[in-house]
Amino acid sequence: MRRNIFYSLLAVLAIILTIAMILYPQSTFKGATFGLTTWATVLIPALLPFFIISDILVELGIVNFLGILLEPLMRPLFKQPGASGFVLAMGFTSGFPMGAVLTNTLFEKNLVTKDEAGRLLAFTNNSSPLFLLVAIPIGMFNNPSLGLLLLLAHYTANLTLGIFLGLTKKNNENLGFHYHDSLLKRSWRELLTFQKKSKPFGALLGSAVNKAIQNILMIGGFVIFFAVLIEIFKETSLFYILSLFFYKILHFTGINPVLSEAVTIGFFEMTLGTQKASQINASLTHQLMVVSLILGWSGLSIQAQVMSIAARNNIPIGYYVFGRFFQGILALIFTLLLYYSLAHISPVGNFEIFQREYYNMLDLYFINFVACISILMLLLILSSFIKIAKALKPK
Repeated sequence: MRRNIFYSLLAVLAIILTIAMILYPQSTFKGATFGLTTWATVLIPALLPFFIISDILVELGIVNFLGILLEPLMRPLFKQPGASGFVLAMGFTSGFPMGAVLTNTLFEKNLVTKDEAGRLLAFTNNSSPLFLLVAIPIGMFNNPSLGLLLLLAHYTANLTLGIFLGLTKKNNENLGFHYHDSLLKRSWRELLTFQKKSKPFGALLGSAVNKAIQNILMIGGFVIFFAVLIEIFKETSLFYILSLFFYKILHFTGINPVLSEAVTIGFFEMTLGTQKASQINASLTHQLMVVSLILGWSGLSIQAQVMSIAARNNIPIGYYVFGRFFQGILALIFTLLLYYSLAHISPVGNFEIFQREYYNMLDLYFINFVACISILMLLLILSSFIKIAKALKPK
């Protein structure tokens, strides 16, 4: 019954969207043009080479090699097999949706279980360092010193999410890693064994390129679709209603509610939302907090891309959906705390002005909220390190 209701609702929404596209052809064309331009000029050059080389590394057995080396780190910290360390590294360096693509690949290779894949999906899909260090601080804010702050807040929130999800899983694994051979010997032996079964390099390269093109085409379709959706929403009252909802939330938390338009756009598409936040006349503190919130949420466009990749093997997405809320709020809090800390030693802005804004913005309830969340996160991280120390303690 629920499934029938859900798909009936989707059918109605699809019909409404089709009618809206007919009624607003200029907005449809504008959105599609912008989405296509973004895909062709930004996403293809940024992602396609990484898609190809990452698949080659998987097929050559590098993931199996790294899996054994990283097992003592990934298993106790994130409750993940060592091979997931490759996904973590590539996801952090390549950006969306590399983490989802590689998680799907690892699951197909039986290197992770379905539950591990679901949790891995949640904290390995994030913005690339290039976007955090260059696109936002320089291209949008014209302030290069903001890059480090955004990167620290975003990645710290992501890793905290991974640790938290690991703590929710019962530990049934042997975390002592007591082997007779060294990790390096075992990993090298695994690499040689795997490569005996590898395809010829020509076939391997052709397969990697084919998979990469399929993935990049799918991403382009999502980008164009959501670009059109945003433009149509701007022509209707739906955008205003959603913006009013975020206005109330921002006002309640003490953040300048004029940034609600940026949050509304970022709810659908991350890049457009962060760009809008940089253009709105608000304090830098509030702008950065909203940008971090949008980066953590990542937008429905990217979420749809990740979910479509996960759906190929029915990888559960519950952890991922929960992670978007968790990481967005956590990144916002980390940005606030890091700004206050770095303002003393880094030219991120005028510290006197910032300090005045900081205390004027935060009511007592919000200060308490930040303090409680921060203490909770510190306790979670401390608990994780205690477990790691016990697990790696020689018996």
